[in-house]
Amino acid sequence: MDSISWITISVLAADWIIRIGLAVRIIMRRASVPVSLAWLLIVLFMPFVGFVVYLLVGENRLGRRRVRRFNELTAGIDTEAVALWRRHHLDWLPQEDFYRHAAKMGTAVSGLPPLTGNTLELISETSGMLDRLIADIDAARQHCHLLYYIWMNGGRGVDVANAMIRAAKRGVECRVIVDAVGSKHFLRSAAAHQMRDSGVKVTAALPVNPLRMLLARIDLRNHRKIAVIDGRIGYAGSQNINDDTFNFDPRRGIGPWIDATLRLEGPAVHALQVVFLRDWLADSEENLNPLGRFFPEEVLAGEGPSVLHVIPSGPGAPLDAVHQTFLATIYAATEELLITTPYFVPDEASKAALCTAAMRGVEVTIVVPEILDAPIVAAAARSHYLDLLDAGIRIFHYRGGLLHSKTMTADRRLAIIGSANVDMRSFWLNFEITLFIYDDDFSSLVRFMQRGYLNNSVQISREKWLRRSVLRQFADNVAQLFSPLL
Repeated sequence: MDSISWITISVLAADWIIRIGLAVRIIMRRASVPVSLAWLLIVLFMPFVGFVVYLLVGENRLGRRRVRRFNELTAGIDTEAVALWRRHHLDWLPQEDFYRHAAKMGTAVSGLPPLTGNTLELISETSGMLDRLIADIDAARQHCHLLYYIWMNGGRGVDVANAMIRAAKRGVECRVIVDAVGSKHFLRSAAAHQMRDSGVKVTAALPVNPLRMLLARIDLRNHRKIAVIDGRIGYAGSQNINDDTFNFDPRRGIGPWIDATLRLEGPAVHALQVVFLRDWLADSEENLNPLGRFFPEEVLAGEGPSVLHVIPSGPGAPLDAVHQTFLATIYAATEELLITTPYFVPDEASKAALCTAAMRGVEVTIVVPEILDAPIVAAAARSHYLDLLDAGIRIFHYRGGLLHSKTMTADRRLAIIGSANVDMRSFWLNFEITLFIYDDDFSSLVRFMQRGYLNNSVQISREKWLRRSVLRQFADNVAQLFSPLL
């Protein structure tokens, strides 16, 4: 009996030590109030499980060795690039307040300025994007750099892999970074082995293993989608190396995937190159010096009409980049904000900014897929609908597939395309790439694409939303409690 009592007391003591210790740790981190409260809730109801979960995903730890190595290897890359752009008078500081707010904020948080002289092409058709990319790879002469969260194992993913193999056999330097989780099947595939055997250097970003689980947070992922060909042509947007059949499940109504990608030529390609090279140096053992061959100077003479701002973001530096620039754009809008995103789980600051914009007369429209591949994320998104509808925001459910396009247009003058969703994971946990386009004409093209999404969508009315069952409302609100952790 005494031994049983001692065991009971020990378990209770351990329970309270874990609760109190984790609570102190959570409070001292000074994270946002919703995030802190969500973790405190987990610790309160599931102390032992909460302890394990917190060790795995509680803090944005990249690992000290990785951070130190990243800083040592990438020091000066962006500084040298910015100095080069300024010598050629390519960095752009707008005079108008509308552009200046987002441009100055984006430069301050990312370290990269908006650049003039770019020629842009909007690609909204999945196969068309892959066809263009393969054609550019086949025409490459110096190097092909690809960085993607998902590389489809099979389908059109094989076509892109074969194009990289052909390029490597011609003597082109070929490098591929894919996320270790998003592309885990591809990394073990025959196509990946054939690429390596042909001279293509393939690296997994942020690999997951038992040691890393102890030293770093395992769900910090590289969610970027970037391609740079010869330092002259760049791609970025929402589409991975996959066709529209990826994870297509007609029984559940999921798919086909609808994406948007920007193909660019001009000085901003160098900014994409900076992002790629920093990630490559962080995850590979290759010495790339000298780096000058990756930044051909003739590109700096670009005469395109568009100003483009490449803004990388992630859990390390630059901190909070896309979130802060996103907010600056919302507050600058005076007429219209049109947003498309598959995953909409806004933080309180973003939600307040959107609601405030609507209440001061800006027409705010949000388009999300009617059926999402992540049910708990969809539930967390729905928990915000009533507040948004009450503020006058229009919400549409897209019925033409899984709308994966991540775009925003403001006042028909500024457009945003990238890999980041309007959710806390994209703002703070994932490595993302976002392109801000300061060009009235091109923004109108993006808005035209968005209007096409609206034509295939159904609007959510406040009256219909209030008629949902109490059980459905309760389930959505429970999901919202965990939204900071999704």
